[in-house]
Amino acid sequence: MRGVFVLALLPLVLASPLSPISPPSSTETLVVVTDTVPTTETNEGTTLRELGKVASPVIKEMDIMSNVTNRFSSTLVKSKVKNEAPIAQEVTFFIVLPDQAFISGFIMEIGGKNYTAYVDEKEKAKQTYDDAVLSGIGAAHVAVSARDSNKFTVSVNVEPESKAVFYLNYEELLDRKDGRYELVLNIHPNQLVKHMNVQVDIMESRPITSIKTPPLRSGNEIIKENPKLDPKATIEHPTPETARVTFKPDYNQQKEIAQGLGKEENEGIGGQFVVQYDVERDPQGGEVLVKDGYFVHFFAPSDLKPLDKHVVFVLDTSGSMYDRKMNQLKTAMHNILGELNPKDLFNLVEFNTNVKVWNLDAPTESTLFPSSEDSWYSGDKIFDLSDVSFPPAYPVNNNTIKKANKYVDQMFATGGTNIYEALRVGLHLVKLRQTRTGDKNAQPLIVFLTDGDPTVGKTSPTDIISQIQEQNLAKVPIISLSFGTGADRSFLQKLSLRNTGFARHIYEDSDASLQLENFYKEISSPLLHNIKFVYTPDVTSLTRTEFPILYGGAEIVVCGTFPGNEFNKEASKVVSWGRNGPIDLLPSVQRATGQLERLWAYMTIKRYLDAKDVAVGNTTEYEKKALDLAKKYSFVTPVTSLVVVKPNATSKPVETEAADQANFPVSQYALQSFPAVGHRSFILPLSVNAMQPQYSLSGVPAPAMFYPGPMSTKTAGGGFGGGAVGFGGGYASAGPATPFNQHVDSHPIAEEDADIRVLIAAESSTITISTTTQEAVTLPPEHAQKLPWLQEKMNPDGTLNFLKGKYQLGFNETSPLDEDCTDPKSEEGLCVLLKDCEALYPQLTSTQTFKDYFCIIGDNLAGVCCSKKYRSMEKAPEP
Repeated sequence: MRGVFVLALLPLVLASPLSPISPPSSTETLVVVTDTVPTTETNEGTTLRELGKVASPVIKEMDIMSNVTNRFSSTLVKSKVKNEAPIAQEVTFFIVLPDQAFISGFIMEIGGKNYTAYVDEKEKAKQTYDDAVLSGIGAAHVAVSARDSNKFTVSVNVEPESKAVFYLNYEELLDRKDGRYELVLNIHPNQLVKHMNVQVDIMESRPITSIKTPPLRSGNEIIKENPKLDPKATIEHPTPETARVTFKPDYNQQKEIAQGLGKEENEGIGGQFVVQYDVERDPQGGEVLVKDGYFVHFFAPSDLKPLDKHVVFVLDTSGSMYDRKMNQLKTAMHNILGELNPKDLFNLVEFNTNVKVWNLDAPTESTLFPSSEDSWYSGDKIFDLSDVSFPPAYPVNNNTIKKANKYVDQMFATGGTNIYEALRVGLHLVKLRQTRTGDKNAQPLIVFLTDGDPTVGKTSPTDIISQIQEQNLAKVPIISLSFGTGADRSFLQKLSLRNTGFARHIYEDSDASLQLENFYKEISSPLLHNIKFVYTPDVTSLTRTEFPILYGGAEIVVCGTFPGNEFNKEASKVVSWGRNGPIDLLPSVQRATGQLERLWAYMTIKRYLDAKDVAVGNTTEYEKKALDLAKKYSFVTPVTSLVVVKPNATSKPVETEAADQANFPVSQYALQSFPAVGHRSFILPLSVNAMQPQYSLSGVPAPAMFYPGPMSTKTAGGGFGGGAVGFGGGYASAGPATPFNQHVDSHPIAEEDADIRVLIAAESSTITISTTTQEAVTLPPEHAQKLPWLQEKMNPDGTLNFLKGKYQLGFNETSPLDEDCTDPKSEEGLCVLLKDCEALYPQLTSTQTFKDYFCIIGDNLAGVCCSKKYRSMEKAPEP
């Protein structure tokens, strides 16, 4: 059996120059032979681990090195773990990756042998797995998460008293927000580590103007600054363009940081190490860096006054927004309204079953659309907006803000989710203001927040996206905020991309209001709109060159290629529209430090992937272009997979899972130790100090301490992007595993002779293969037939994970008769068990509609708000 591990990743990013990792030739085999030996037992048949006599694997070293050149980072994570037990154990290497990073290499060093990954087409890699026979291990779950990140997980057997070393490289382009770049390194060893070293080297083509390391963060909820979280990092600034940041916490500092993050001392660091910096900028047309026929244009002008804007707040107040989410939305809106600029205009819109546009001067005259008698209409019905009277856009002043805050407080959660009409009304309000005033100078923005799927009116996401795009003739940016786990993030992402905006996720935690406020600050000061980058005709292979808007503190990046040795500066400019009308800005040009080719490849792949998401119809062309580049530069993307030669495993396709999903599988034994990596990070070549050059996996000079030694591959530069360091990798101990003496063999191995153990982390859910099975609890047949979607959502024990709680459906319980409630149609009802309101079943067609009617009985019973008229009906009403 071939020992191959396949990893398929979500969208990520790239960095340093490296030679592509090549797949084995047709004459090579990817076979790892394993001797199967029974687990050691006592006379009573009890494993040593069960007696508590087996030590968990220990992380001996954790080295994280990030190299950043021209805002493009390459991160290498090196983690060394030792199995100090007298029996073999399975160890899991677990890393949290930044959401926008591309993995570019992975190597395992086990028993003196190296297992090197290569990138292949996603479908081919999956087929490799489908052709193999797989058996696996049971799984436990551990609560570990990091926002805006993805997980990478791989498990291997480690012999008694032996070590395993893991090397993972990934690359990304750093975003600029709030006037600075930010590198966030997730470090989660879940134990104290004797040798922990984090080093960030920055090498820019322009002088570095500021650099600092703020207090460590939890990685999830925003916490107040704590002196215990000061990293006390060393910052060296040998030249104006270079800097080195070093973080080497000893045991005492790791314990102090753990306390500051609310963890036990012996759990060690469980948070994010952050580096923030910025560079000297051209105040007008930005900086064009050139080298070897490639260029990158960084554009973030500083000498511009912000545009006046017209903000239409379109806020979901459907039934699923009840309680904490509604309170958090209100808190955030009070602060956001206070941040509006004096010359701005705004409208306040809420939507549930209907859309309500608040009249701040006469609230009883606020417009309800469609009218109340049209509630719960068919999605095929079309309503005319032209004959409806809507309130005006309101200027920002003390009086209007005071009134708006008052009416925000009066909002309450009820009804369904009418996304289509809410967006139609938002676009209509923009057009109405421009028609009434004749003023088209104010930049319109629709800030659209929802926590669920469309359930009223037009409910097809595809139809909503296409029809809203057709109606948005003015190309008004729609900025979508998906709130909580119930929102369809993919739908909102495509909606915004098709309408010159972007999407952001708001996590359903105690700091949600702060997340909303911080998001608004990013878009509060638009500087330019209708931006176009113009170059000479011989400039080719360009990434995106037209942008709807630039916000203060942010940056636009354009890459391309040019012939010859000279870039034509005179014919290059940025054409846009500013506060006072049309404006042309000219860039400065200089030679880049470091290479630009991989940055160009990264940006080009991202462009093709975005084009695929926005395209209507056939997307094959974009997928093929992205695939060809990803394979050439060895990037793991949504269209490629990472195939890892791995002992004790078959070929297995594994997709990174969103790291905000708190659970990941480890083994049938409790997790003992694991570190994580990732989140917004930056990396750079380590050439600040003069060193004897040794070559890392990518062929880039790297410091001797990170030279992989025995990891060298058959071809020069083979392996993954080097000269870089990564953030916290880690391990999960997995329980007794069969010892192995692996060796590479060109002869086929019978499947029954191989010991196979595989850990799988999937994109949308965690997949585990178990050697034992347990009969799952199912719905009673009469209910399962009417609610087929519910069975799929149930846990094996018959419970339901819902709205951050775990509830019983209570098919053997009795409903109370005194729990009053109001259903989404504003009708009085009783909160009863699902089985006691079968008349409602035709309405409950999905998780979202169930959420609209959901109520809690006692502490842990899931109920529905059942209209009192339904209680006496024998047949359900038409939905």
